[in-house]
Amino acid sequence: MNGFQKRREQKKQQILRSLHNMIMNRNFQEIGVREIAKEAGVSPASIYNFFGSKEELAKQIFYHLMEEEGEAFQKMMEADIPFEEKMENMYALSISNQETLNNDGLKNFMFEDPVFTEHIEQYSRTVVIPAIMKLIEQGKQEQKISGGVSSEAILFFMNVIMQMLGSSSVRDKLNVEMRKEIGHLFFYGIFGKKP
Repeated sequence: MNGFQKRREQKKQQILRSLHNMIMNRNFQEIGVREIAKEAGVSPASIYNFFGSKEELAKQIFYHLMEEEGEAFQKMMEADIPFEEKMENMYALSISNQETLNNDGLKNFMFEDPVFTEHIEQYSRTVVIPAIMKLIEQGKQEQKISGGVSSEAILFFMNVIMQMLGSSSVRDKLNVEMRKEIGHLFFYGIFGKKP
């Protein structure tokens, strides 16, 4: 990489970092291109040159975050540790993610954008679901998941939750604490075991 390319890549990363920091705590719609450029120390034209639009810039940030989270998730799933420890790690990661992303930040996810939605669905089908299926099988082998609950039922339950969270009317009512409580219900159920 020559000096010009290196400076160009550094500028691009500055822009990505600047908007990333903003959208974790603020509503994306309220952030202007000039503000992003000022925060990144670049001209507004640089944003359009690199990304084409503010929306495309935001998508690139979300895709990058998803890949980072996915890599950490896969490493955790492939680790040679007991099922319960993996569940505790997943729950801790879920809590950490909820605390990082406030209510305005959650509104930044472009659930209505079909390209963004398709990207998330494909990632879920090819990465997340296969890893969770392995985890479910490990839990059954270690007799930590009831044999009476099929993998299909668990996946169906997960899909229903994801569809529910994709609804703007539901999303707008979810604060950080409520999202953490839903995560707890997802990972541990109401009773944790059959009474």
